[in-house]
Amino acid sequence: MKLRVRPRRLVSVATVMGLAGAMVTTALSSPALADTVTANQAWRIAQQYTGVWTTPPTQLTSGESVDAPLMGNGDLGVAVGGSIANQTLYVGKNDFFSSSSHAIKPLGRIVINASGLNGSSYHVVQDIAHAEVDGTYTLNGQTLTTSSWVDANSGTVVTSFTLAGGSAQNIGISLQNGSGGTPTVATTGNDLDADVYADTGTGNDPHARMAARIIGQAQTISGNTLSMTLQPGASATLVTGIVSSIDSSSWQSSADSLVQSLTQTDVNNHNAAHRSWWQSYWSQSFVEIPDKAVEKSWYGSLYLLGCVSRSGKYAPGLWGNWITGAMNWNGDYHTNYNYEAPFYAALSTNHIAQMAAYDQPVLDWQSAGQSLATSNGYTGVLYPVGLSPKGTSADTNLHNQKSNAANLASDMVMRFEYTGDTTYATTVYPWLKQVGLFWQNYLTWDATNNRYVITNDAPHEDQAYPQTNSGLSLGLVHLLFQGLIDMSTALNQDATTRATWQNIVSHLSALPTMTLNGQTILRETEVGSDFYNDGNDIDSQAIYPGSLIGLDSGSTLLSTAQNTIGALTNAWNGSNAPATFYAAAARVGYNPNTILTNLHDEATNESYPNMAVHHNGGGIENINVTTSGLDEMLLQSFQNDVKLFPDWPANTNAKFGDLLAYGDFEISSSLAANAVQYARVVSQNGGSFTFTNPWPGSVEVYRNGTDTGTVSGTKITIATSAGDTLDLAPAGTSLATIQTELTQPLQTSTTSTFSSGFESGDPALTWTDTVDSTGGGLSSVTGLCCGLTGPEAGIRTGETAHTGSGSLMYSGSGQGGSNVHAYLKVYDLSGAPLAIGSGKTLSYWIYPQSNATTPYVSAGSTNSECVAIDMIFTDGSTLRDSGAVDQNGNGIHPAKQCGRLTLDAWNHVTVNLGTNNANKQISRLLVGYDNPNSTGGYRGYIDDLTIG
Repeated sequence: MKLRVRPRRLVSVATVMGLAGAMVTTALSSPALADTVTANQAWRIAQQYTGVWTTPPTQLTSGESVDAPLMGNGDLGVAVGGSIANQTLYVGKNDFFSSSSHAIKPLGRIVINASGLNGSSYHVVQDIAHAEVDGTYTLNGQTLTTSSWVDANSGTVVTSFTLAGGSAQNIGISLQNGSGGTPTVATTGNDLDADVYADTGTGNDPHARMAARIIGQAQTISGNTLSMTLQPGASATLVTGIVSSIDSSSWQSSADSLVQSLTQTDVNNHNAAHRSWWQSYWSQSFVEIPDKAVEKSWYGSLYLLGCVSRSGKYAPGLWGNWITGAMNWNGDYHTNYNYEAPFYAALSTNHIAQMAAYDQPVLDWQSAGQSLATSNGYTGVLYPVGLSPKGTSADTNLHNQKSNAANLASDMVMRFEYTGDTTYATTVYPWLKQVGLFWQNYLTWDATNNRYVITNDAPHEDQAYPQTNSGLSLGLVHLLFQGLIDMSTALNQDATTRATWQNIVSHLSALPTMTLNGQTILRETEVGSDFYNDGNDIDSQAIYPGSLIGLDSGSTLLSTAQNTIGALTNAWNGSNAPATFYAAAARVGYNPNTILTNLHDEATNESYPNMAVHHNGGGIENINVTTSGLDEMLLQSFQNDVKLFPDWPANTNAKFGDLLAYGDFEISSSLAANAVQYARVVSQNGGSFTFTNPWPGSVEVYRNGTDTGTVSGTKITIATSAGDTLDLAPAGTSLATIQTELTQPLQTSTTSTFSSGFESGDPALTWTDTVDSTGGGLSSVTGLCCGLTGPEAGIRTGETAHTGSGSLMYSGSGQGGSNVHAYLKVYDLSGAPLAIGSGKTLSYWIYPQSNATTPYVSAGSTNSECVAIDMIFTDGSTLRDSGAVDQNGNGIHPAKQCGRLTLDAWNHVTVNLGTNNANKQISRLLVGYDNPNSTGGYRGYIDDLTIG
């Protein structure tokens, strides 16, 4: 995990410190309710993105992020592993911490065994819009489909089963403890009850019950297993209620009460409410950009945030609630950036409600923090690296760092600066004052240089002293005291002390610098460590989250910050840096093309199919990589000056809705042809709205739909009242124009059509006979004949063509087994992705051959029909898995074209691309063969391919 020490090492488990604090009840501000326009835009885009698996995940029990399909409700988390013959739903829960080791423990497992489908195909989709995981498993003409979800509104895990074709299947569902062993089981009515516990189950270890039953089919119970027989055409639903002893003292009966009287109608109603919760969640904000892989990562990260954190529940640790075994670094709350980072993602994305769980473990540790400070000769609070719930710790070692409490304070301060929520401020202000008290007394006054100095505070763990004026700490301490000043002002408290805080802010030491390769950069400390390009970004954390440097800073300091970003070449995808580095780069105006290029790499090469950005040792902290990184490119406000598209590439359109700005302003805007079209500002709390004018002249101002005239200037301030909506645009722009632009999808400027008849004057193939290893790959297919080592996709002239003399020939030979496929790439469009919009159509002609026209296909074989043109979109999704159909209603997945084409004849295939893939962009074109369990050759031709 994070550990800022070279080399990495695991932390030791230390003695518990402190007393368990009482649960703090916080009057939370309601989530900002987005308007219908933003809600519609967000829902349209979120529905486009899924994670897809064609083979079972492999990274399941390594103690860190898993590559499995993921679900969660902010408390319970479920990761899905294994084939349907032995599929395991790994169940974790944020409150399942051991009372002795203070490490989080797995709660249990739900194992589905459809042994009659052993060897079936595997197709699993993580549907983030509806927070569901859907599976399709086919063997010998029989298909079992499943749909699983963790109820957004209760502690219930649901899996439905539907069987089609073939004969009856026996399905067993076993309940296991967290390590895969047999738990204590009992029955309550029709429920199979499994009682599990964290660690040894002694002391204050949490206990939990999993109460399961089957709806819709007769069930039998034997030991820890439910069994049913599912007939073709029939369906059934498994419901499992999960309640821990942290949730309720009557945890056993409460778990049973969740499921024991459920009917299928009840389940359907729960699902409707579950979907409604997630649709509301998505409605809070949206972004839309041409790079669909980055866009997908933004939405995927927000999905993961919604899965791991919920008001009224325990906060997630390093790995969220996907706890599959013994988790690295105890899965605790690491305080020197890891715990803080995922919650930053809730700020600018306008998902403040997901921050509600953050404060509790921090506040619970206050008594222990005061004791630790006292024992070291200090006042206020001093925090170690490894917190766990209820005032406990898995690692009380300071690792020579004093900055942990200031780091923890950053989320609280930033939340207040974004929302201005005084009700929230009252809950954290007393604790923040304790952090301030520590620093008031720890800082050293340097009279010679008229400044406050931070001594003996290591930026990396366990660095030997002296370490003076860590830039990281200077940023965090400045942020802390500025937050105290702003909160005390808003709460009208501590005016005298406020003057002390202001004095510290005004006289805190400047950030240390050094020269590297002829450039001035930020140095890690004034005395001590200097610069390490090791995959950390400590040099830049004064920028973010420290908020000490931005586009309104002086030109010399801004240039130094930009040089620092440029020098940290290993931070773009280092183990510790990405969660904060991308936002820092955007805040100081670093080359936006470089930022986007690296974000694209994060979204594609550094992400699992479940959309979790993954680096060695990096857990849910990486939820913040794309969210804050992209948001700071689109909108900045941390210097109390709203800037639209402050660090965005030229000639690249972009659009966003209801991103949150400092002062509780929801901002929507769009950039087209290098010009900002409009800005809509919703003032939720009132106050002055200050923005940098994005237009060269005057600005037309509409307040609550009424034209109030124009304003002008480089930087403009407009007074607002709570609930005001300002619509801003270049002078003379009508309100109707702004409202029309608001409702439009992103305007694209890429190539509009593509066509090839595979003739000499048509676009040349980018690849010939080349498997697309990341777009579907190759499984159990070899060359057709004649010494060929693999399948073919290449232009042939003078053989068989629909028009002209050229066509695209495909061939290969299936070798049997449940996965027989070959996806070969032919055209690369990534340099100028082809925008689908809402009305484009794919059209091509295909001539599948039989033994009558080629000796390389066996007599009676129809293998050649199982071929289709496929597409990889810029978000990494595929045409074949999008649900798109041809003009006859047949799925365009190659396997679904089997039996739908006429052999030895030209077949015309058309697909309305906008129906399932509206507004996506095509990155490359493939020819796919997919025919499970097939053996023998396939061959044919494709011609007159068009997209338009």
